[in-house]
Amino acid sequence: MIQCLVKTLKHVKINRNSGNVIRMKNCNLYIIVFTTLFTQKIWADNKILFIGGGGEPKNISSTIFDQSLNNFAQFIQSNNWKSDLVFNGGHAQTEAIIDKKFNSSNTKSTITKNNFNNMVSNYNNQMLSGAIRPGESVMVMIDSHGAMRSEYGDEKTHQIAVGQAPSNQGDLNNLSGTPTLNLDSLKILADTAKAKGIKLAIVDFSCHSGNSLPLANEATCVISSSGTNHFGYTSFSESFISKMKKGKTLEDVFLETRKTTFDQSYPMISSPEGKQINNDLYPGLTPYLYYYDKDPHLDKMEKYLSSASTNMGLCQRENQFKNLNLQLDSIRAANILNMSNNFPEINNLKSLILKYKSQQDKYINLMRSWGVKELDRKEIFIGLAKVGNKTGRMDGNYTWKEIVETDYDLIIKNVTEALNSTKDPQTLAEYKASIEMHSKAREKQKELLIQFPKLKNYNQNFKASLVEMEGTMSTANQIAQEERKLYDAIYGSMKKNNKQSNPCSDFIL
Repeated sequence: MIQCLVKTLKHVKINRNSGNVIRMKNCNLYIIVFTTLFTQKIWADNKILFIGGGGEPKNISSTIFDQSLNNFAQFIQSNNWKSDLVFNGGHAQTEAIIDKKFNSSNTKSTITKNNFNNMVSNYNNQMLSGAIRPGESVMVMIDSHGAMRSEYGDEKTHQIAVGQAPSNQGDLNNLSGTPTLNLDSLKILADTAKAKGIKLAIVDFSCHSGNSLPLANEATCVISSSGTNHFGYTSFSESFISKMKKGKTLEDVFLETRKTTFDQSYPMISSPEGKQINNDLYPGLTPYLYYYDKDPHLDKMEKYLSSASTNMGLCQRENQFKNLNLQLDSIRAANILNMSNNFPEINNLKSLILKYKSQQDKYINLMRSWGVKELDRKEIFIGLAKVGNKTGRMDGNYTWKEIVETDYDLIIKNVTEALNSTKDPQTLAEYKASIEMHSKAREKQKELLIQFPKLKNYNQNFKASLVEMEGTMSTANQIAQEERKLYDAIYGSMKKNNKQSNPCSDFIL
């Protein structure tokens, strides 16, 4: 198109007798057409999808996401990005922000599973059809409550809240009682963006959002406000959005935000440097960014210490601690980090971690003295029964933890009642096999509690002993501050030695 216009300009016939007037008219005419078409050719029609506000309790007027929503409105108003909102629902103050400040958005809908899926499908169709063109940028930003990745099934990322939480807001580790959806569905956008040459960014501000990093590929940058096992904090999302300025890369915004916010969340980025640092440091740092909270909906420490008290858990804990120290020692020894240039003192981080580890070890040793160290051992029970020519069999494969925590009397009572209400021989045989298997497990339970009497109600007893851990949030925060200094120094050093671009450094606002 540009070549054709240049050729047309070269063949304009000039009327010499009319002087410059006709020449200027012709030139103006063609320059206007050229400018218009050239603008259409190079102007990037960038889009941003803002999803969130889910998981807040009912019967309140505002949400913890309101400030991020306000900051996002300012970004949209001062930049040429086309926006769509799938946000909130049921909180009057938050809805008022949306009604007042997002008049320019293409679409606005409340956050539900259907609305989320419909919008993802809509964006994918735009990529496939060419409505979103190669080289253009698409950002999906998520600011909602998020759960840990499920240990069961084939979930690759994690769940986010897409509706209101119960009035008491349930467990923030798993979002129990709150409508959720799986972010695995965003993979279709990442795959299509890669195939079509479209720049895609997925910015997940939810808790446990490090679980979204598997969505990254050669065309997709993924940023999270927290690690896979940690809660996120609104300070990160609010600061990140406020730092989104025209001309900055997403990598720049992430590093600046990570450096200037301090909490125990461990934000992540899918760049090569970010992935390497995550692999080297995060597993070992994880338990020292936990703190005890007496609210069981917010606490991670009790479950972690209980798990680390088993033989398998303790072995994993000690190996991770050893590997972390090896990594820190190798970083300190590496010349590439140029320690003379304000490089953070690694000894301070190591000292804080060692002190906190000793405090945690005290409780781990206490639980192990009760017999908790054996809780990952397994027992197999088999129940067999025959009614007429019908045979029933039930197998049980339980850890000691499951054995000591299970109410077998109740199970046997319920199965016995069901058995007395049926006459089918096959069903009778299966019920009798179940009773036999659970009776064997009950006998093992009695044996274990004689051998380790403190295993009875060990969870309640352990919780009572954890009161001394209530002040550990400040310790975890100190470790987090040192971690952020170290992360920034390592990232900067690795970046100097790696001149290759990546989807996060290529994504320019």
